[in-house]
Amino acid sequence: MQEKDIEGKIGYLADADLSPSDILFMLKELPDACCIFKVLTDPFGTVKDMLFLFANEKYAQLTGYSTAELVGNTFYKTVNNQDEDWIKFSYQAAILRQSSINRSYNSQHDMWLEFWVVPVYQKGFCAYIIHDVTATKKEEDTRAFQTKTSNLVIECAKAASTSDFAKGTKRVLRILGQTLEADRVYVVRTEGNKLIDRYEWISKSGSSDLPSKKVFEKYDLVDKWNRQLKGKDFSCVNDTSLLADLVPDIYNEYLAGRCARFAISVLRNKDERLGFLVADNYALDLQVDISEVMETVSIFLSSQITNHELNQELRFLGGHDALTGLGNRYSLSQELGLLREMSVSVGVCYTDINGLKAINDEKGHEAGDKLITDTAALFGAIFKKKFCYRFGGDEFIAVVPEIDREKFSELVEKFRTKAKGVAIAVGWEWSDNSSDVNKLIKKADDEMYKDKARYYKSHERRHANNT
Repeated sequence: MQEKDIEGKIGYLADADLSPSDILFMLKELPDACCIFKVLTDPFGTVKDMLFLFANEKYAQLTGYSTAELVGNTFYKTVNNQDEDWIKFSYQAAILRQSSINRSYNSQHDMWLEFWVVPVYQKGFCAYIIHDVTATKKEEDTRAFQTKTSNLVIECAKAASTSDFAKGTKRVLRILGQTLEADRVYVVRTEGNKLIDRYEWISKSGSSDLPSKKVFEKYDLVDKWNRQLKGKDFSCVNDTSLLADLVPDIYNEYLAGRCARFAISVLRNKDERLGFLVADNYALDLQVDISEVMETVSIFLSSQITNHELNQELRFLGGHDALTGLGNRYSLSQELGLLREMSVSVGVCYTDINGLKAINDEKGHEAGDKLITDTAALFGAIFKKKFCYRFGGDEFIAVVPEIDREKFSELVEKFRTKAKGVAIAVGWEWSDNSSDVNKLIKKADDEMYKDKARYYKSHERRHANNT
């Protein structure tokens, strides 16, 4: 109790003269719900119920009874939303004289309550002070939700940051799929409305039943997804049965019985759409923000795809001729190095375009380039492009491993026949031992120049006869 002295200072009485009614008034006016129990035990000391000795109005509002109805009554006879833990906590406080702080959800009032259980008076008595922490719990849940979301995004970003694009992508999809509790998570790489590549992760309970390239193009799924997105970068359908009437063909062939829900996010490089990140049959009670996770992970994956394809292009250009797309001298050197270490059959065909300089002089370099690309396309189609190289301005070489002599001879003759409209010189050799491939190339080169000499000799003879 406070009193003000004549000098205007605040003082405290050493002996507060408080009546029981004063104490009762203070308990009633507590800002939180409060009640005092006497525990009721059986002969063995087990708490069976609690007798209300006091309850303030705030506590009474939680129970739906008046304070008069509570006091003198027992916990089990009055409280509808009973919590068995209250018996345990009352025993700890009233009998063991141990305080505790606990938190629980009250479904009747949709509230989170924190209650302090403390021993009072003497053994057998305890008090509860109950505080509404719903707002605090929501803030904590929001922070935890955001933290889990951020941690998942960071984990995916680390997984994506690897020099091995395929492994990194699959690792990201696995982390994403397991956290979302999805049946399947996959990346679809598209150009326009066409599917060009895809990567997937499938749970143990899921099935690998991705729509094939034919299904993608048959139902134009890319266009359907774009309509679903409506210009946004993320969309989800939590009940695909709602699509049964809108797209019955897709629902019946692809969704029904396979995909109950899906979420989709756009993969993008600036304004260019690279594809989509899709999750099928994810859990509905997720502890992360699925839209934020998928949109952010899509940014990482888009960057990885862009870098991967740029590196692929650079590697391709480093090993291929820019005009024809055939291998260049570097990739030929690499292949020959491998073949020299092996002992397999190999065929070598050397070819040269006769009169290319004259065509460039008379018709221009565009005509000459077209002749080169046409010849290269034919050469690559017959000997397989991966075995063909542009060796010089007008020279090409095919080095085909693991082929028998007869088959290789047939390919050479097929090339000669198909290239009749073009003045070419051809030389070829075959061996059952690729370790001497350099000698084969030299022999094929010699044969090609002999063929070229025959062409020019014949060409000069025809020119002389015409004059």
